[in-house]
Amino acid sequence: MQELLNGYKEVCKSFEVLKPYENILTIFGGARVQRQSEAYQKIERLAFKLGREGYSIMTGGGPGIMEAANKGLVESKDKATKVVSIGLNIQLPYEQAMNPYVEIPLIFESFFSRKFVFNHHSIGIVVGQGGFGTLDELSEILTLIATQKMQKIPIILYGRDYWRNFLQWIEGVMLKEGLITKEELEIVSLVDSPEEVLRILKNRVIETIHH
Repeated sequence: MQELLNGYKEVCKSFEVLKPYENILTIFGGARVQRQSEAYQKIERLAFKLGREGYSIMTGGGPGIMEAANKGLVESKDKATKVVSIGLNIQLPYEQAMNPYVEIPLIFESFFSRKFVFNHHSIGIVVGQGGFGTLDELSEILTLIATQKMQKIPIILYGRDYWRNFLQWIEGVMLKEGLITKEELEIVSLVDSPEEVLRILKNRVIETIHH
């Protein structure tokens, strides 16, 4: 009971803090990705471009891909920019110290409440390189959208070399066996450049207006 109450308090606090901000894009990815790696640098460049285009960035607040995303966003800012770098940090025994590029830090004890805040405030999800935790975040978002517990938003797999075989397996096995539908997979895009991400996000805005 106390755990549920704490989770509720975490959600309420986060909603109040994030209320002033719009155009928040979440970037998921692994904490173990090294700073000198191409994957880190690609996400940093992506976040920089997104910041310049007026998107705030929300991550898990830790190292690796999360740090790259927060760093790129902060480096994109100038005096006229109203975007913010957000970190939803989970308290773990390892890996998850808040990175120094988070401007709005929110600390969670509960995975459930943290995921709920991610899902509610994101206009789109970019998924960089990562391990089991990243796959968990990706699969939960897809499940919520497929079961209509969450509105449809773009799910962008960033890095063709990393995600290509994974997506081919989903299409060649899960879709072929009828375990998922073509419509459920349509929201997933495989891209490799900031320009492709921006095109997807802008198309979403156009579709939202038309609906």
